[in-house]
Amino acid sequence: MIWPFRRKSKTKKPASRTWVFVTTLLVCLLMAYINFLTPLEDLYRGGRNILRARPADGQVVVVGIDEKTIKALGASYYPRQYNAQVLDRLFAMGAKRAYFDEVFSTPMDEKNDKAFEDALRRHKGRAFVGVISAKSKNFGGDTSLIPLARFRNAGDMRALHANVNPFSLSVDLFYADNVSGRIVPSVSADVAGMSPDNTSFYRPDWSIQVSSVPTLSLIDVLENRVPEAAVRGKDVLIGVTAKSEPDFVQIPGQGWFPGVYGHAIGAQTLREGKPSNLGWKPAMALAIALSALMLWTRSRRKTRYIALGATLAAVIVPFVLDIWMIKADLLSAYLLFGIVAYRSHTLRELSDARLKNAATLLPNLAALREEPLAASKPIIAMRIRNYAAVGASFSESVDSILITEIARRLTLPGQATNFYQAEDVLYWLGPALPQHELDGHLAGLARLMESLFVVQGRKIDVHVAFGVDLDMARPVANRIGRALLAADTAASKHQPYMFNTSDNDEEGAWELSLMSELDAAVDAGDIWIAYQPQFELKTDRIIGAEALVRWQHPVRGAISPEAFILQAEEHNRISRLTYHVLELATRAAKPIIALNPAFRLSINISATLMEQPQLPAMIVDILGRVGFPTSNLTLEVTESAPFADNRAVASNLAGIAALGIDLSIDDYGTGNATLEYLRSVPCQEIKIDRSFVTSLVKDNGDMLLVESTIELAHGLGRRVIAEGIEDPETLELLRGIGCDIAQGYYLAKPMRIEALESLLSASSRIRAA
Repeated sequence: MIWPFRRKSKTKKPASRTWVFVTTLLVCLLMAYINFLTPLEDLYRGGRNILRARPADGQVVVVGIDEKTIKALGASYYPRQYNAQVLDRLFAMGAKRAYFDEVFSTPMDEKNDKAFEDALRRHKGRAFVGVISAKSKNFGGDTSLIPLARFRNAGDMRALHANVNPFSLSVDLFYADNVSGRIVPSVSADVAGMSPDNTSFYRPDWSIQVSSVPTLSLIDVLENRVPEAAVRGKDVLIGVTAKSEPDFVQIPGQGWFPGVYGHAIGAQTLREGKPSNLGWKPAMALAIALSALMLWTRSRRKTRYIALGATLAAVIVPFVLDIWMIKADLLSAYLLFGIVAYRSHTLRELSDARLKNAATLLPNLAALREEPLAASKPIIAMRIRNYAAVGASFSESVDSILITEIARRLTLPGQATNFYQAEDVLYWLGPALPQHELDGHLAGLARLMESLFVVQGRKIDVHVAFGVDLDMARPVANRIGRALLAADTAASKHQPYMFNTSDNDEEGAWELSLMSELDAAVDAGDIWIAYQPQFELKTDRIIGAEALVRWQHPVRGAISPEAFILQAEEHNRISRLTYHVLELATRAAKPIIALNPAFRLSINISATLMEQPQLPAMIVDILGRVGFPTSNLTLEVTESAPFADNRAVASNLAGIAALGIDLSIDDYGTGNATLEYLRSVPCQEIKIDRSFVTSLVKDNGDMLLVESTIELAHGLGRRVIAEGIEDPETLELLRGIGCDIAQGYYLAKPMRIEALESLLSASSRIRAA
C-alpha cells in the first residue's frame, strides 16, 4: 500500500459495543416474546429431568384398559356394565376414590348405561367421570365434551383437558375447567386435595417416572386377580393404556405413554407443592445486566469472573428452580449473554490486535496514542538505523528476538517500561526530569546499545539514534512524530540523541520545510515507486502489483513514509503527491499491461482525498494523458474512510465505479466495518490487514475471523486479497480457505518496475516453499 502510516477518519467511529448489545438484545427479546425457543426449552427441561429422575410415590394407581382387557371384553369401548363392576370391585377392595379418564358423552344401550349410572350413584362423592369444556390444544380449539346428564347427576365430574406443547415435547395440565360457569377441579388437583378457583395451567414435575406409577389391568380387577393391598387407601385412575389406542403423549427422556399417567404425575406434583411460572422476563433482566457488564467492563479479570459466575448460575440455577417447582424460560437469556460474551471477546481481541505490532506483539503507535500518561511525560523514540540490514542478513525472521533483546537492555533495573513499536522504531515514555538530567539518562542508554548483540549465535552491531519530545502542550500524535524527527535528525548528524522542544527553532524550521522539500522531491524526481507483486492462488501466477511510494532524499537518503505521509495529510499536500504517484505508477506499468492485458495495478488513495469533489475528474485526466485503461486499475481506500454518512464520499465512490475502476477496502478488519458498510460500498475487493494474516497459523481466533471474512466477501461477490504473508504455512492455509489473491515478503518484496518486468518475463509462478 502507499500509506503505511495514516490517521483514522474522525467523521465516523461506530460504537461497536453498543451495536452488538442493542441488536442482540432486540433479537433475543423478540424470540422470547413469541416463544420461539419453547421446543428447545422443553428439551432442556427434559434433559434436566433425566438427571433428576425419581419414582412415583405410589399413592395413585392406574387401572389400565390394556391389550389384555380389550381382548377379553372385545373393544376399548366395552359395555358400561363392566365400568359399574370395576367401581364396585375397587371400593370393595378399599380404594379411596376412582376417576375415569373418559367423558362418557354419548349414550350406549339403556341396560348398560343404567348399570353404570347406578354404580355412580352408589359411590357418589368417590367416583368421577371426565369433562372437557375449555380451549385445549389436544382437541384443536373450543371443544365441549360433557358427560350425559344421567352420569353427571349420579356422580360428579373432574376435568381432563391438557395442553400439548409444540412438537409434542411437553404437556401442561390445568388446575380446573369452567363448565357452564361452574369451576370443576381437574383430576390431578382433586387427587392432590386442592380446591382451585381458577383455570390456569401448570407444568407437572416430569422428573417423576411414568414407568414407576403402579399399574393394574382392568380385566384382572374384574376377575379378582388383584390383591386388595394394591388399591387399599389409594386413588385409582381408570383409562386406556393399550398401545393400539390414540391417547398417548410424549415427554423427553420418558418417550410416549398413555395420557392417563399424566394425571397421576400431576397429582403427585401438586401434593408436593404448587408450581409457579416466572416466564422469561427475570432471566432476561439478569442476562441484560450481565451482558452490559461484560461489554463495558475494561478489566479482563472482571470479565472472566462475570463469565464464570454466569456459567455457574446457568448450570446450577435451573436445577434449583426445578426442585422448587418454579418454571422459568432461560434459553433466550442464555442466548443473549452467550452472543454478547463471544462478541465481547472478539472485540477485545480485535482491539488488542489493533494495538499491537503483528511480528513482536509489542504495543504499537495506536496504543501509544491512547496512553493517558503520554500527555504528561517525555516521549522517547529510538530509530534502529540498520534494522532492515540485520533482518535481511538472516534466512528467517529475527525481528521478535532483536526487539526483545533491545527492550531488555533499555529496561532499567527495578523499573517497568512499556515499549511501543513501529517497525524499526521503539517509543517509550521517559522519566519526568529536566532536560539536563535527561541528557545523562539518554547518554547511558546510548552506551548500553553500543555493546554487541547476539542473535541466533551471531554477533551483530545495532546502530540506533534517540529522539525526545518535551513539548507536553502538543497532541500526542504530533509529539510522536516530533520525537521520531529528532531521532532521524540525530542519525543524520551522527549524534546519539537529540531533543525536540517547543522552543527549538531549528527543528521547527525542519518541520515547516518538510513539505517544501517534498514538493521539491516531486519536481526533482526523488519520489519513486516500488511494486509488490500480487499472486492469484488458483493459478499461482502474478496477476498484479501494489504501488508503494518511496522518497530518496539527496541528503538524508531514504525517507520513511511515516515521516512525510502524515505531514502531507496534515498540511494539505497529499493531493499533489497522490496524483503524482498515480501518474508515475500507471505510466511505468503501461508496458506491462500491453503484454499482459489482465494485469492489475493497485494504488492507495488517502482517506482525506475521498471528500474532494474533483477526485474522479483528476483520475480521468491522469489516466487519459497516460493512456492507462481504467479496467486495469484498483484504488485501495482504508476501511476507516468516511463512507456511509458522507454524501461527497458516496458520490466520489459512485463516480469512480462508473469509470470502470475497481475499489478495494484496505486494512479490512482494523476499523469498524459492518454488513451495511460492505453492502453500501461499491467495492470489488476486500484486503485483509496483515495483523490478522501474520498470526494465522498460531491463532485460531484470527483463522476464524479470516475464514468468515472470505466466506462473507465471496457471498457478496467480492474477491479477497491477503497481505503480510511471510511463510509457506500461512500461504497454504489461505489457499485452503479460499483466499483469492496473496501478497507478502514470502512471495516477493517490493521492487522497482524493471525488476517486476524481469520477474514477469522470467516466471510468474509462486516460488517453492
